[in-house]
Amino acid sequence: MKKSKQMIFLVPVLTMVLGIGFFSFASAQDESQIPAWVKTAIGFWINGEITDDEFIHAIEYFVQNEIIQILSQTDDDQLLIENLQALQVEINMKIEQSRDIINLPQIQSALIESNAQFANTGYPEELIRQADEIWQSSDPDVPDSVAFHMIHNSSADILRSIMSADQKSESQFKYAEIFITNQYGGNVAQSHKTSDFRQDDEIWWQKAEQNGIFLSEGGYDESAGVYASDIALKILDENGNFIGILKAVINIESLTESSQVT
Repeated sequence: MKKSKQMIFLVPVLTMVLGIGFFSFASAQDESQIPAWVKTAIGFWINGEITDDEFIHAIEYFVQNEIIQILSQTDDDQLLIENLQALQVEINMKIEQSRDIINLPQIQSALIESNAQFANTGYPEELIRQADEIWQSSDPDVPDSVAFHMIHNSSADILRSIMSADQKSESQFKYAEIFITNQYGGNVAQSHKTSDFRQDDEIWWQKAEQNGIFLSEGGYDESAGVYASDIALKILDENGNFIGILKAVINIESLTESSQVT
């Protein structure tokens, strides 16, 4: 089921709001936790098991029957709400920018070439396993190392140029990292060295491959070293064939700092 942009981007914002505490739950055992049935409702909606209208009606039901109780807002709460709204707008913009990135001829060509190289070996899984084993010790500053080739190529240059422009912009939530993988889950190009070479064993990769897009609820990103919200997009060639995944990590530490104001 294809969701509207407004509804898709409500997911991480709604989840963050629920988690931060603008709502209380009458049946919650721990005030710091989101009840399982709320997570289930969100999960059903994300996975297309209930419609947009059914999801909205479920939230309305929770509020009307005081299962979810809306708390009074302080000035700090209002600031956090404004930051969440700003985050939603910027995630909107960065998803559209990411869609432009994955359709660039250089990115498409790099992925098609990488997929062909992996396929021609006859054992792409083994190739990824071997690369992943040496990845931690691979120095991105040493020419001819695996990490060096992932960071120093034309596609990686494009990713870094986009991040550089973003850093100079008025964006409140900057890119912390952008990278792309081929259809097998192996890195092809990255702005910075990732924590692992292999990515297809990650939930975000699998969900993006399955659903076309994945948005994280927010959490600490080990690779980028910041508290972040992640965007992952499925990449298709001009014929609609799956050729890879892009992941963009968005630094949202300013949001978490505002949520801790007392």
